[in-house]
Formats: sequence, C-alpha cells, structure tokens
Amino acid sequence: MDAALVYLHILWLRARATLTTFAAQEPVRLRAALTSLVLAAGVLVPALADGQAAEKVAGVLSVALPIVVGESARSKVSPTK
Repeated sequence: MDAALVYLHILWLRARATLTTFAAQEPVRLRAALTSLVLAAGVLVPALADGQAAEKVAGVLSVALPIVVGESARSKVSPTK
C-alpha cells in the first residue's frame, strides 16, 4: 500500500510541475482551458442529465469558444516565426 501512495505522490508532483511550466509558457491557453472546464461542468453536465439536444449543442459551442478565442489571442501575442 505504501508503494501505491508513493507512486501517486510522484504522479502528483509531475503533474504539478508540468502544469506550472505550462502556465508560465502558455498563460492564454491555460486560461482558455480552465474556462472550458468550468463551462463544461456548468453547461454540459446538466444538459446531459436532462437530455435536451439543444442544450447539449449550446454547451459544446460555449466550451469550444474560449479555446478558439484563446488560440487567437495567443497567436497575436506570440512571436512570429
């Protein structure tokens, strides 16, 4: 059991280091991803429980919009090649 806890702790540390590096290098993408997660939880989960197709489509679009906007903003602030 102790080996499993050590393994999970190592995974947690690696994930935290990766997320910290990602946040430092790509803050716009991180913000878009976090916004998408919040929208997905707030829109898609209730829509799936209720079973209405229109809400599902609106939920998918509202989740995809911050990703598209984030990528657009990132390309404007990133140096060009």
